[in-house]
Amino acid sequence: MDEAQAAISALEQLGLTAYEARCFVALTRIPHGTAKEVGKVADIPRSRVYETVEKLQKKGLVAMEEGEPRTYQSVSIDSAIRILRKEYESYFETVERSLRQLEPAYKEAQQAVWAISAHEQVTGRVIDIVDGASDELVLILLDEGLLDEDVVAALADATERGVTLHVGTVVESVRERINDAEIDAVIFTTGLIEWFTSMSESPQIGRLLMADRGPVLVSATHDEQLPGVPNETAAWSDGIDHGFATFTERVLTYELKENVGDVYDETETE
Repeated sequence: MDEAQAAISALEQLGLTAYEARCFVALTRIPHGTAKEVGKVADIPRSRVYETVEKLQKKGLVAMEEGEPRTYQSVSIDSAIRILRKEYESYFETVERSLRQLEPAYKEAQQAVWAISAHEQVTGRVIDIVDGASDELVLILLDEGLLDEDVVAALADATERGVTLHVGTVVESVRERINDAEIDAVIFTTGLIEWFTSMSESPQIGRLLMADRGPVLVSATHDEQLPGVPNETAAWSDGIDHGFATFTERVLTYELKENVGDVYDETETE
């Protein structure tokens, strides 16, 4: 795919019609042009150029000079990108506003366990749980490949808003990444974590997360299907009364009290 076609395809993804994308790209390739010239460069019928550039003009992407014949010119690339970005962002704002109006004002915690079957989805749920924490986060991480950049950023944001963070690991590179990101965290290890890490058969424990003694998530890693791409599944629950959530909460609480000691006792009573 050449650069022109790549640009046309991208503009279509941003909401322009095929003719609008072709006309705009054509005008970026010439200083200015008549409908006939634009049609030739864009490879569309001249009869369709008039209505198409009129739509582009209304979007602020094309300028027109009156004359006989009329000539057209695209706005600068910087201006076009700014206009398209603003329009694209407005779609997200509309979606967010509409969805929030549709969402119930209060959702009861679901006493259920939900399954997640892809690494990207696991990471998304981890970030949601971290973002929703207001007091405490406990994260046990057994694989550096699961410490996504977005997760690091979410953890940093959480500690900045005053959330206490405990990270359990025996992986030195995980410790280094947490420290390099200057995240205020208590990093610890336990015999249970060492045991989990020593397991070599697939699947293996990947990460465990608990927020505010409520939502919990436990993931497992499997043999990679694609090189360098984690193959991760998980189960999570936001209902602490559910057996899975209760068991996970009890295990993590015990590990912290036994291995973090006074530091954890202080945060628990604050």
